[in-house]
Amino acid sequence: MDFHCNQHNHLGDFCCGKEKYHKPAQPSIECLKVNSVICTKSVQKVAELRVPTVELGIGDDIDLALISFSNVTANPNGIVMRGTLIDGKVVNSGYVPVTANINIAGVALPIEVSLNLPFQEETECPGACVGDDLQETVPVIEAVLEPVITPGITVAGAVSLATITFKVIIRTQITVSREKLVQAGVTVLGDINPDRCTTLQPTLPTSRTVTFYNGNNG
Repeated sequence: MDFHCNQHNHLGDFCCGKEKYHKPAQPSIECLKVNSVICTKSVQKVAELRVPTVELGIGDDIDLALISFSNVTANPNGIVMRGTLIDGKVVNSGYVPVTANINIAGVALPIEVSLNLPFQEETECPGACVGDDLQETVPVIEAVLEPVITPGITVAGAVSLATITFKVIIRTQITVSREKLVQAGVTVLGDINPDRCTTLQPTLPTSRTVTFYNGNNG
């Protein structure tokens, strides 16, 4: 495909006697190389890890009702995020670092844990291909959830281990673009990074979690 660009036409002077005439200028053909956006989407990613209680230093003889949590903190500066562009889709993976104290009633010192909560998300982007350019904004933490304890189940008299689930929700803006040559005026639609000026984000559980049913029938 051939393009002929930057063909500037200047005013020309024509003199006849004492009068000077100007030849009207013709429009200049300018070509611009731009990144044409294939898709841009705000995407939530759920980072989650379910860990058996014994792996966190909690004995299987501990009453789960005695367990509580404090200082559950996500580290926004330690988030690892990778993106892979395939035909018509963006695949994201990575993890969010989290620290927490697990308190057991009657035990003086809490159990301090450091975890990496993995995530993987797939985002549809019709028309995208592996040769396009993939960009993603700095992740913003939307919520840090209180850990959830799940009791073990009993099968044929054998009781499986209880688990604790840690969860963090983050958000980013994914943009897939492709280089093109254009000849047109433009209309600004908005900032490609809506979180450009975001400085404060939650790193601790900030919303109250309500237990509606506790599994008791009485």
